[in-house]
Amino acid sequence: MLLRHGEALLLILLGIPTAAVDWQIANTWALPTWVRLLCLAGVTGALAIVIASPRLAMIGSALLVSLLYALPILGGIIRWHLLPSGTALIGDGAYQMQLSRDVLLRGIDPYGFNYDGTGMERAPWGQPFPNPALHHLDYWPGTVVLPLPLQAAAHALIGWWDERVWLLLAAVAIWVLLGRIAPGPAGRMAAIVFFLVPGHSLLAVLGDNDLPIVALLLGATLAIGGRRWLLAGLLLGLAIATKQTALVVVPVLAGYAVAQGIDRRTFFKVAGLSTAVVIVLFAPFLVWNAHAFITDTILFNFAGGSETYPIQGIGLSTLLLQAGIIHGSRDAFPFLLIQLPLVLAAWLVGWRWLRQHRSLGDAILFMGIAFFAFLFANRFAQPTYLLLGIDLMFAGLVLRRAQPAAAAPTRELSTAAA
Repeated sequence: MLLRHGEALLLILLGIPTAAVDWQIANTWALPTWVRLLCLAGVTGALAIVIASPRLAMIGSALLVSLLYALPILGGIIRWHLLPSGTALIGDGAYQMQLSRDVLLRGIDPYGFNYDGTGMERAPWGQPFPNPALHHLDYWPGTVVLPLPLQAAAHALIGWWDERVWLLLAAVAIWVLLGRIAPGPAGRMAAIVFFLVPGHSLLAVLGDNDLPIVALLLGATLAIGGRRWLLAGLLLGLAIATKQTALVVVPVLAGYAVAQGIDRRTFFKVAGLSTAVVIVLFAPFLVWNAHAFITDTILFNFAGGSETYPIQGIGLSTLLLQAGIIHGSRDAFPFLLIQLPLVLAAWLVGWRWLRQHRSLGDAILFMGIAFFAFLFANRFAQPTYLLLGIDLMFAGLVLRRAQPAAAAPTRELSTAAA
């Protein structure tokens, strides 16, 4: 009963500000008033279902999150493909992801490729100089390869693709995984917090491109909780090969695996499997053009000069730039010397905590803490990056409040694994 009322209260507290943000999106798009009122009626009806019927609460919550989070994204997809515009109505990161696969499908190495003239130069960009990502693909091969069959099939069947379709599928996977971690209201509350943090829908309209690694990491966490070690190693390897930031939470998941009783031999077997997955996905591109791959994915993030991704966002780097400690947005600066102590502290506290508190919620909480500590001190602390840590921290805190429910899938998976 307490969890059900908590679910409704959470939907109200987070749904109202998110609905206000979505209303402003609708104003910007000049949507007819009747469309906005119809959506508002749907949100109200979904909330009424959650309050009135425990048996239908899952449907009501899913409907409300779909209306407040997914519907604006679908609107962004439709607008971009149906309305002519001088601006590409998608974020540069999400757009480059889908462009890189188009390039690969043409038999061209997406690393070192010049994306000028592809339309990416029309993506929203808040700097007075051209986006240096036009000449550098920062994303690791999993980002390019994993959705490739789906994108190729979409081109063959309907003639177009939008990266936000893949990101919405990842969002569905996250919803399902959180429900598996804590069946019932607790899992839904964690998902509600994850998706309805005010402002999330506004950022997601342009492409919430951290969702695939979140889904993979949550899957790995759930597998560790169920002692399905090889599945955890596979999913962790895919997460690392998909985006560099996944490396930040590897020590947290290693500590969680130790807390769950993994033995030394199995630990190294799992680590070997994760490494093998990364090597398999990296090898073709390293053989193809190692210099372009290293330049795009490593040097681009840490070097200085005109081809470096500029300091921007709302993190420590922007504060240092505004204070005059860093003189120019493309100047080199040793951010790692700040990031590593912060994330090391998060790892150490996480290891000690997970030895005493071994729930999945605790693991997810410290994943979020590690992400936030590292990304806040990153060269470019985009709002979406900080949101990644905040979402996981809030979801972890909610799951910790439902310790018995969070333990249920661990026992089931342990029995299945045995």
